[in-house]
Parts: sequence; C-alpha cells; structure tokens
Amino acid sequence: MIVVLNLFDLIPGKEKDYARYLREVQPILDRHGAKVLLYGLTRMIYMGNCKQNYCGLIAYDGLNSLRRLSRDPAFDEIRPLRDESTANYVLTAIEAFGTLNDAVAYLENGQAPS
Repeated sequence: MIVVLNLFDLIPGKEKDYARYLREVQPILDRHGAKVLLYGLTRMIYMGNCKQNYCGLIAYDGLNSLRRLSRDPAFDEIRPLRDESTANYVLTAIEAFGTLNDAVAYLENGQAPS
C-alpha cells in the first residue's frame, strides 16, 4: 500500500474552485481504487516548521495505481483546479511497512523485509 500525504494552503478567493476539484476528483479516485483515509484542517503543529492549513491522506494499492491516476485524462482535465487554487503544496508518496518490527529490520539491516 502507498499513502499519499498532501499538505497545502488554499489561495484566498479560490475556495470554490478547490471545492469543485474535490467534487470532480472523487469519481476518479474511486475508479483507481484510491481511498481517502483522512482529509481535514491542521489544528496544531507539535513539532517542525510545516505550516500548511490543509492535510489529506489518500491510500492507493501501490505506486502503479498512483501513476495511473496521475496519467488519467480526466485527472489531467481537472488538475488546474487544484494547482491554481492551492499554494505551498507538498505531496509525498509513502510506502507502508507491515509492522513497526519491519521498520526496525529495515533500519538495522538497510533492506526492506521480505
């Protein structure tokens, strides 16, 4: 599984454009088997300098699913709604370890567990 972390701010006055993007992206996410795990507002920063006001966590079956969505013509059509209504965008794809012990094994041995 891959989880994509989205951190961003909305450009003032572009809220309705971004809302339209959210409405139109959902069926595309569904088509590619993506699942919204969390979507919301940043309420407190415990550590670090990340100041974005919005956060989304979207799960995909794997990198290929994310790539297919990114190349989908329907997504290309609505991407400007996102890109032109947001700022300070950070988008990171994270591959999940099965367990914390798998992460320990990776860190100690320098390789992903089998």
